[in-house]
Amino acid sequence: MANSMNAKATNQHAAKSLPTNRNGSNTNPYTKGVINGAQGSHNTITIGNLQPITSMTLGGLQLHDTWSFADNVNVKKYEVFETTEDILALSVTWHRLRPLISHGISNIVNPSNRPTKLTDSILFKELIQEDREKADVIRDYYSKKLMMFTLKGQKFSNYRKDLNTFIHGDCKVVKEEMMPLVYRLPEFHEYDVGLDEMFRDLDTRFEDSEISFSTIRTFYPVKKFTVKRKDKRFVEYWLKDEENRPYKIEIDCSNDLMHLWDYFYDKGKFHEITLDTVLKFSNRDSISHYKLIKWKLA
Repeated sequence: MANSMNAKATNQHAAKSLPTNRNGSNTNPYTKGVINGAQGSHNTITIGNLQPITSMTLGGLQLHDTWSFADNVNVKKYEVFETTEDILALSVTWHRLRPLISHGISNIVNPSNRPTKLTDSILFKELIQEDREKADVIRDYYSKKLMMFTLKGQKFSNYRKDLNTFIHGDCKVVKEEMMPLVYRLPEFHEYDVGLDEMFRDLDTRFEDSEISFSTIRTFYPVKKFTVKRKDKRFVEYWLKDEENRPYKIEIDCSNDLMHLWDYFYDKGKFHEITLDTVLKFSNRDSISHYKLIKWKLA
């Protein structure tokens, strides 16, 4: 009888300690949805607001991590972000703002308000309808591109597998591991579209041996792109020959003599450039071109 009375008193004290609103109902954010307890008592919880069982403390009692699977290779844990806006649209917003912020002409004056991740509130505030429309264009572009690769039977790289998963998934629910790809996608899109436009005016349907060979050839500059990768940043210089075939030179942005090559490249837009070079044929995504492995002005 004493135990029963103590339990009842404890339950009454706990009920009184819960915050209430004007009509007397409980306002604790963790108390929704009634679950029958022992001896007919009622306890209320919200599943969405519960802490993980491995770290929850109840009545001063710390629950030990008996369900941990950190050492189990058969189980993977994923962090998922759910947003009210298309996460790709937020990435487009950030991509649009970066040059404005760097030149001090954006609405974001305080450096502490500058975005550091795709889920920052400032991106939601700065997002405009054009960003949403641009995100739709990017998604449609890659959806069609990936479909063509599939129809041609091309094997997907890990990057394209992830891209395919993201492009055809829920635009407002994204795994944390996808965030780097989403962040770079507007930049990748600009590069890929730029290549597509350039290749339309060039002959990219030819075959050759993949064995490197030396030659002296005359080239005409076409276009250059700055490319960022995880481990380096470089410039792609594209040229063409008299048969309208594309050639590519890559120069690391850290090269101290890049400005000299830029001079000859820009001058070559009005005059041809003759190079003594070692060439290697390459074909990627059905685009034939040559890479200049070694080269020097002839």
